[in-house]
Amino acid sequence: MKSILNLLPLAYRVGVCGHMSKSVRTCFQARRLHSASNDDASTKTVRDVISSLSAKVGADKSFSQVSDRSFLLELLPKSQDELPPRSMKDSFDSAIIPLGSEVRLREKYVTFLGGVRVGRLLEDLDVFAVWLCYKHLENPRQKENMPSPYSIVTALVDRIDFNQGAMLKPDRDIRLSGHVSWAGRSSMETVIKVEQFSEGEWQQVTRAVFVMVARDPLNQGSAVVNPLVPETAEEKRLFHAGEVNKLHRKVIQQESLFRVPPNETEKSLVHEVFMSMANPEQLSFASKRIPENSVWMEDHKLKNLIICHPESRNIFNKIFGGFLMRKAFELSWANVSVFSKQRPRILHIDDIMFRRPVEIGSLLYLNSQVVFTEGKHIQVSTKASVMDAVTSEISLTNIFHFTYEVDQLGPTVLPRTYHEAMLYLDGRRHYQLVRGLRKFYGQGEVPSDTRI
Repeated sequence: MKSILNLLPLAYRVGVCGHMSKSVRTCFQARRLHSASNDDASTKTVRDVISSLSAKVGADKSFSQVSDRSFLLELLPKSQDELPPRSMKDSFDSAIIPLGSEVRLREKYVTFLGGVRVGRLLEDLDVFAVWLCYKHLENPRQKENMPSPYSIVTALVDRIDFNQGAMLKPDRDIRLSGHVSWAGRSSMETVIKVEQFSEGEWQQVTRAVFVMVARDPLNQGSAVVNPLVPETAEEKRLFHAGEVNKLHRKVIQQESLFRVPPNETEKSLVHEVFMSMANPEQLSFASKRIPENSVWMEDHKLKNLIICHPESRNIFNKIFGGFLMRKAFELSWANVSVFSKQRPRILHIDDIMFRRPVEIGSLLYLNSQVVFTEGKHIQVSTKASVMDAVTSEISLTNIFHFTYEVDQLGPTVLPRTYHEAMLYLDGRRHYQLVRGLRKFYGQGEVPSDTRI
């Protein structure tokens, strides 16, 4: 994280709304229990959070200094039975990004259009989610003056929704607050609220849901975490929402278009799209004629190549996940700006899965593509892959899904090949999911879509 992680000698780094339907708003409003009050006088900053993390995990001082953490293996519990249960309030915390008082920090967050860089905010959210997980952990084997044996890494950014009409201002403080809302054997879900101080009170801007995983000190295997015990009816509803989210993630994998064919409605849609480009007079199905106010999907890609230097590393000498999110977001924003010729606003970010770590020295390829449009909304898929310069082997590390909104109606993006048609359908599914038009990724739209 360039904005706040540079404040550490060797920073601890880890691999982070427009209109929403009533059902979506209700779901995310319910996914919060403990919160910072408007009169909360806490002065802890995100910089303080990073310093605390650095001390807790025993961060190295420089890239050349690599500590041996194998001696911490003996501190890891063998089963959850050894760990005391925790409540949601145990992990609650809040921290300030002091843009209102620190001019030098403000320079790192302000956009050329006078707003706040969402990519920087994603980095801060990623770090804060890690901090909440460490607050949840209570290990009876932990010894005084020794680093934590746990390595917390980001597994998934489940969902980030931005409030309608909310515009972050670069000269006012931002507050992050949240807690662990669900815990399994080695994974934890955190819910984080983002607010900005305006007109004498804290006003909510967005809410983020991160899924984190506990690993051993060498980052080679999973580690058990404290069970989370909901105490009140409200906490039980929140915990149940985490269980439902876990099932939804499994559905996305099971219903992937790489595993099962499109449903009947989607097949008909693809056929209609291709027929709109066909030439029936010449009995030709070749996609040579494009409908009015439409554009080819293949013409709206934007790519970038990044050399992964040590300054963007985490404590495990891998590339920081928040850095990847920032770069992917900014590339997608630029792509939508070029596509629409307008200033886009981010509405939703969902289903960012960290499939594998990115090594220092890797060549990171980012490929952003407009995959679906609906009215003034634009859905973008950005893929991150790494290439080993020695073996030329390319491996997919992340797929990012972004939903944007613009002021004026733009062109409709259309696929030209079957490959692009599958990207189109996948983008459509993600768009309908974040807009509340479907309850889960593979949900059918008519009875005939039901798989037997």
